[in-house]
Amino acid sequence: MKFAHSFSQVLEEEDFPADWRAAAIRYRELKKCIRRVQSELLDLGLTVEVLKGLVEEAEGPVFKYMFDGTVHSFQPKLVLTFDAVNGIPLDLNLSQDTRRSLENLVKKELGKEEMEAKSLAVKDGTEICGSIRVVEIALNSDSEFFHLLTSEITSLEALQSKSESEIRSHVLQLGQSITAVAAPKPRNSKSDLYPWREIFRIYLESGIFFSNLESESHQERTVEKAAERLTFFTDEVRRLGIQTKFKNPYSPSLFKMFLSVNMDVLRVMRFHDINRTAMTKILKKFDKRTALGACQTFPVFVAPTGPLTSHLSRAICHTLCTSLLNVIPQLDDYLCPICSSISVKPVRLSCSHIFCVRCLVKLQRANKDSCPMCRRNCVLGADAGNLDIGLYNFLKEYFPKEAKIKQAENEREVAVEHWKNIHSESCVIS
Repeated sequence: MKFAHSFSQVLEEEDFPADWRAAAIRYRELKKCIRRVQSELLDLGLTVEVLKGLVEEAEGPVFKYMFDGTVHSFQPKLVLTFDAVNGIPLDLNLSQDTRRSLENLVKKELGKEEMEAKSLAVKDGTEICGSIRVVEIALNSDSEFFHLLTSEITSLEALQSKSESEIRSHVLQLGQSITAVAAPKPRNSKSDLYPWREIFRIYLESGIFFSNLESESHQERTVEKAAERLTFFTDEVRRLGIQTKFKNPYSPSLFKMFLSVNMDVLRVMRFHDINRTAMTKILKKFDKRTALGACQTFPVFVAPTGPLTSHLSRAICHTLCTSLLNVIPQLDDYLCPICSSISVKPVRLSCSHIFCVRCLVKLQRANKDSCPMCRRNCVLGADAGNLDIGLYNFLKEYFPKEAKIKQAENEREVAVEHWKNIHSESCVIS
């Protein structure tokens, strides 16, 4: 199936809004422009084979294709370099028709009288300086092609910015709503703190839009891979039955909204992905028919990072993490680095590192003064004043189950130590 047909088919079959389809790359129209460019070059005797030879000359390119101006106002042009005295080099492998066409262009640029005067000066032995000249050949059809393509790229980037703004707004609203339904008790009698925490944990581990593996350098997912990871996430939430644990009646609809936001990001990514493919293919077709090398020059001219650069997923993921996923704290961010359990009761050393009180007491009993994290000598100087009351209250509020379990473990450990001490004293007395 030819790309023009498959491209149109995707635009029709996918769930893209009408204004999106209207902004898509007009691939068929651009193909027609290429035919006109090719016809214009042939009228000048510039076939693909001739242009390839002129561009690849050993002593430097005789022809250079370039874009003059800015993205908003530019003129693509073909620049011919030649010797104003000796004319077009005779060693170029040109047909008579092509050479005649190029000579006519040169005469038109310099003027027949100037050419004759220079020729007479050479015959008389007069020294001629700065004889290297250039002729700029304007092609009407290629100007039409690239202005049309640039206009479409501008429309697509504007559409992406609009979509990004809308999705950001939805994420912020969603963050406020989830904060309300997941507020911890006793502020919220139907708190869904734990179900939402589990949902966000699975979401982060799924690495939907970016790989969460350091070995993969946290690289951005392709559209297909992102869709696959999103399916994995929804299946995992369903498998664990997390939605059945909701107590607040608003949580199910908020979860649907959360999935919808991710689907919106995927849809925008897919739309821009197929348009990037269309742009790449049409430029390759342009070069195949003209040998002008637009694949290298045009993307750099439009933007140093390349047109239609994909940044949506990165921007939205940043918003998701800062404005949504962070509204519910995750346990991994509050673990004691020694026992890998929740830091209850949390003791903040003068070096700012935090440990649970039981681990710190053990360090002090072992007469170890170095912080396990930074090796500063500040452990033995810690006392009751180092207890972080604000963090302690926060952990009890947002991690009540984990804090209760850890507190019970601490109490059992203290009781065992107390029993051992009494037993040891009893043995000494007897």
